Amino acid sequence: MKYNIILLLWISVSVTLNAQLSDQQKENPQARNEWMRSTYENAEVETPDNFKKLQDDFSNSLPNAAEGFFAKGTKTVSSQTWMPAGPNNIGGRTRAVVYDRKNSDIIISGGVSGGIWRSVDGGQSWVQTTGIEEIAAVSSIIQDPRPGKSNNWYCAGGESTGNSASMVFSAFYGGNGIFKSTDNGVSWKPYGNTGNNAPQINETIDYVYRLAMDPTNLDEDILYVAGVLNILKISDNGNTIENALNLPSFVPLNLATDILITPSGKFYATLSFKAFIGETSHNGIFYSEDGLNWTNISPDILQPTSRIVMDYSESNENIIYFLSDNIVEYSTSCDDRYPDCYSLFKLDNTNAKLEWTDLSSNIPFFESKNSHNYLMVHAGYCMDIEVSPIDTNIIFLAGANCYISYNGFTSTDRTQWIAGYSPEFDPNKYDFTTEKINYYKNSLNLTFENGGGWDFHFFAFNPNNPNEVIAASDAGLHKLSDISEYEDKKWESLNNGYRTTQFYDCAINRHEAGNNVIFGGLQDNNTLACFDANSVFSEYLGGDGLTCFITNYGSAVVSSQYGVIARLDLDNEEVVDFDYISYGSSSVPGESFHTIFALNPKNEKELAFATSHAIAICDDITHDSAEANLRVTNIDYLGATAIEYATAEDKVLYIGTSNRNIYRVTDFSEDNLEYNIIEFPAYVTGYYISDLWIDPQDNNHFIAIVSNYLTLGMLETKDGGETWTDNGGNLEDKPDGTGAGHSFRCYERMVYEGDTLHLLGTSDGLFSTKKLDGANTIWMR
Repeated sequence: MKYNIILLLWISVSVTLNAQLSDQQKENPQARNEWMRSTYENAEVETPDNFKKLQDDFSNSLPNAAEGFFAKGTKTVSSQTWMPAGPNNIGGRTRAVVYDRKNSDIIISGGVSGGIWRSVDGGQSWVQTTGIEEIAAVSSIIQDPRPGKSNNWYCAGGESTGNSASMVFSAFYGGNGIFKSTDNGVSWKPYGNTGNNAPQINETIDYVYRLAMDPTNLDEDILYVAGVLNILKISDNGNTIENALNLPSFVPLNLATDILITPSGKFYATLSFKAFIGETSHNGIFYSEDGLNWTNISPDILQPTSRIVMDYSESNENIIYFLSDNIVEYSTSCDDRYPDCYSLFKLDNTNAKLEWTDLSSNIPFFESKNSHNYLMVHAGYCMDIEVSPIDTNIIFLAGANCYISYNGFTSTDRTQWIAGYSPEFDPNKYDFTTEKINYYKNSLNLTFENGGGWDFHFFAFNPNNPNEVIAASDAGLHKLSDISEYEDKKWESLNNGYRTTQFYDCAINRHEAGNNVIFGGLQDNNTLACFDANSVFSEYLGGDGLTCFITNYGSAVVSSQYGVIARLDLDNEEVVDFDYISYGSSSVPGESFHTIFALNPKNEKELAFATSHAIAICDDITHDSAEANLRVTNIDYLGATAIEYATAEDKVLYIGTSNRNIYRVTDFSEDNLEYNIIEFPAYVTGYYISDLWIDPQDNNHFIAIVSNYLTLGMLETKDGGETWTDNGGNLEDKPDGTGAGHSFRCYERMVYEGDTLHLLGTSDGLFSTKKLDGANTIWMR
């Protein structure tokens, strides 16, 4: 693949699939975690606790490329300039958004891996206020609620469930403690010693569900952190960290907590069923009047839960609502209409009487034309309850769908579905004719004008206009200007340059100069396409969009998880037709989460596809029955991770794997598939081959990229794998690949007026060199 234009994917890297995918292909967060873990973790070498800090220090010592890198003599070359390519109209997963209580035109929001963004015009435009060198994971943002302190803001990050890279040491999408802003969100600095510079360590403060501040202490900043397993108390300007509930500091499992502090200083905390005290699994709702001494006030009918969330109304802080996601196998009262199991409780804490009301029977279930007609919180992944600040009876209840009640869920007759999977979406009518494409895009979520969006995480009320609310979801930010009771609620997208989507891959048209088309595969935000220079994208294939390719005959080939590959035919920069090439394991055996394919550069209608256990070839993907014409060869333990055609001679295919081997396929005729296995040398301790480059003039000359940390990973052979040279050069901290060196992800080379530029994508950005020289290679940022 050769590009004159380079697209750089800033992986700023949920849990529902669109209705066209089968149950077997529905999204599995654990599968994403396992895949990400295998790509970066090194099972043979122990990782230091402070590895992130070590890598940052090492990376800061590397040289930067000068402007005009190709310059020769007096030749003038324009400077290297990167410009945002979007999407400008579709946001990524967001768990935190807050209106400035002094000026509601100021909104501060954060992507789970996209950093903090600030708007001063009510969400019509955005500026990112965290730099690319800072930890980008944001999961909770609060403004200091005390008088005269409103310029102070705090944020924390990390996501313990749902993120493709969550809870694994090697992907570095955990948080890094707490950050503070003293200039109303314009800039941020680490708060005290809360950051450990080791986000791969599964600590409470690195995977935060909620921040809260004690509003009654006017002399000292007292923060509480609800994270995995524990509730923490932060004082002394961030330098003293205590266990508020005296829970152990280890994290045995993915655990949920929550914290809420009312204006008068009443403390509430929740723990999931798998939060352990000693050897006892603890679950429940706790209450304190000083943040130090806590009492379990759980109602007797509380079920074991994966997560409990809560909220109150500023109009009456004594009324608290709790939504719990019950663990089905431990629960005794689940609704047979849907597989999940929930409870909804109201607590009246007036005069410390602690009166409980069970509202669970009024949790919404709407009849619809599809199976996505209930709350669907996905084991607590997307889950929120928010109460209007002016009315205790107006409540948002959200999971993959969002509902609003106008009578505190005391009955179902004043409850409305207002966002998520439209009850009118009929999957039986689904296909990809032009008419159905539009039907699919517009019907999956009728309430969002600029495309779909579901899996809701948080709602923020406008403090100066409580009838206005912003929803934070996997599709970014959307605003409902009036929550008063009426049928047709229209949401306004606030994703106006709020660039927090999470790309796995993208493709440009390499055959036509000036063509603006971009296809991209995104984590849980489908496959997107842009057809103009304004970075406005539209959605197509659902699920986790993965590999993309734009052909030379007017089609795009795209994929989603577990082996779904589709061809989208283009006409006048529009998608006009659709056909499956592979539909998961029903077409090709193998449970690989990451769907990889390659098109033959000599004939881009020929496609090769590999899974964990099979190789498949299709000679003509434009054929109406392309899926039926796949030729499949089963190979146990193939573990395919990268695939590339060789072009120096016909019918040669290279497949990288997760077991340190490369398969060289030399014959895949109608009834035969022949291959030999090329092994890496023993000194390479990484196992995951993330990319392959094959010399177009010599099939025996190729480069394999190993993405695991703590190993040599930029490997070149010129004799078909008999001997290898590592070209990591100055990107390696130590000669054997250990130390604080980078994880390598992808390689490409380009030729410009006789000069060759080698490009290497790493865990810390894009690097280039004009000469591969083994250990002496000098890479420049």
